[in-house]
Amino acid sequence: MSTVAELAAQIQQLSPEDRHELMRLLLVDSDDGDQDADEAWHNEIVRRVKAIRNGEAAIRALQDEWRE
Repeated sequence: MSTVAELAAQIQQLSPEDRHELMRLLLVDSDDGDQDADEAWHNEIVRRVKAIRNGEAAIRALQDEWRE
């Protein structure tokens, strides 16, 4: 198996277009881990909206926060 240094040397031999495509593929692959974060944010937003609708939380304008 190649080391990172060996891979980096091979990448330098690629055309700019191929390097761009490789970067795109690597970024897409690394975005898979964000599914958990996306789901967590979605759940938090749903929780907060429910709390507001149930009267358990109040909405305050951001401007109100700055005046305090």
